Formats: sequence, structure tokens, C-alpha cells
Amino acid sequence: MNDDINYFSKSFRAVVFDNDVKVYNEKTSVSIDQAISFDSEKDKFTSIDLFVSSIVSEILLTMINLAKKRGEILQDIEAKADLEILNPMYLLNVIGYEDPGIIEKLEIDIYFFSFLGDKELDDFLNEVLKRTLIYNTFQDKIKVNFKTVL
Repeated sequence: MNDDINYFSKSFRAVVFDNDVKVYNEKTSVSIDQAISFDSEKDKFTSIDLFVSSIVSEILLTMINLAKKRGEILQDIEAKADLEILNPMYLLNVIGYEDPGIIEKLEIDIYFFSFLGDKELDDFLNEVLKRTLIYNTFQDKIKVNFKTVL
């Protein structure tokens, strides 16, 4: 653990129980029963669902917090995320597929209304992305499209 002001550390604990993985932080936990599911009827979030949700929610929450800090008004914020996985058959253990499955791309469209002018809006959105930890870590695989609505 680093005591430097430039580092933050957080610990998690994961326990397997009845084929579910329960992940704990300091106060709460989440139970996950699959890494990924190709079943459109599945009603419980998988690891990949939580991963995408964390990226999208971090960007939206950063938008809200930065707008509040700057005294800007953002309205009707909504996002849509599209995930593309390369070699999904490998993840299903299909014989003949030897190349590992990977996230090829995650495209996020964010829709919102703003009173900001073009230059101010560009500066604002660039700062939003600079302040999002998960996006910055994986930005080579993530494309974010900001779309203002009238």
C-alpha cells in the first residue's frame, strides 16, 4: 500500500458459494453467477454487464458532477452502449475456436440537452472524459459519442 497522496487503494474480497461469486467491498456485496451470458432472457447482471454499466454510469455521473461544479445545466441525459466481442464461440467452449474471446469495442452514445456553445461544450466534454477513470484506462477499446438533443 502506498501512502503517497497520488495513490488510492481499495480492497475487495470474492467468495465462491453455490457456483455464484460474491464480491465484497467495505460495506456491501454483489452476487454474480456468470461471467457473460448470450441468453437475452437472463434477468441477472453478469460480470460483463457490470463492467459496461460501470463505464457508462461513471461517464454520466462525471457529466452530472462536473456540470454541477461549473454551474451548467444538462438535461435529459441518456446513454446507449453497444458491445462487440471478438471470438464469442471460444467463450462458449465451442470446439474448433481456439482464439480467445476479447472485447473488440464498446461504443457509447450519450444523448443530452445543454445550453453550452460549441467551444464550451467541447471543452466540457473533453474534461468529462479526462475525469473518468475507467474510460481512461480502457479508452483504446471504447468510443464515446456525445450527441446533443434539441
